[in-house]
Amino acid sequence: MDIETIMAKARAPQQGRSKASFERMLTTAEELMKQRGSDEFTLNEVAKHGKVSIGSIYCRFDSKEDLVHVVQLRVLERVDTDMLAAIAGVQERGGDLIDMVHDLVDSIADVLRRYAEVMRPLMLRASGDPVIASIGKRSYSRTSEAVIDALLTCEKEIRHPDPRHAADAGFRIVYAAIARYLGFGSSLDAAGEGDWNQLKNDLGDMLAAYLRTAPKGSHGAA
Repeated sequence: MDIETIMAKARAPQQGRSKASFERMLTTAEELMKQRGSDEFTLNEVAKHGKVSIGSIYCRFDSKEDLVHVVQLRVLERVDTDMLAAIAGVQERGGDLIDMVHDLVDSIADVLRRYAEVMRPLMLRASGDPVIASIGKRSYSRTSEAVIDALLTCEKEIRHPDPRHAADAGFRIVYAAIARYLGFGSSLDAAGEGDWNQLKNDLGDMLAAYLRTAPKGSHGAA
């Protein structure tokens, strides 16, 4: 199934009763994933806890996987909205490169943590589900581009000869460290290691230092 098909399925029906039933299906599936830390639930459980008939679920979704894909799309739409608003807020506040980097790291980390309970089981599933992986990559790309654009407002302070490359590489490392802390992917054993605020400060310091240091062998290197 492609993203366009999932987006079509994610559109709530227009009629009041059908719309309310549809929203309960999605909300219940999301809550079950949060509670269990995985997608180990059945459609019968969704029907029971969401007070909807199993028949109405199958009228909207062909399988549990179909339902999970729509839940992920809806969750990441909320994540993207909050993330892009947070990054836009950082740009509005401005400041020099060091201030910008720390503000971005803090804002991005806090948005991801806010949604960690439901993102964790979805990202665990991504390695074996190409649809989940595709939707996740699309969301990541939106955040990545917004962060890079924000960092490039301080381009004159970036000493790498290719500032966009440096901003992209730096963000990938920061995101990976935050994802590891939050238990995304296969790093459950590392989840919660260390102090959260210290992690954000350290990541901000490291990213700022990386962007403000000319790479080895480049012109202007020490």
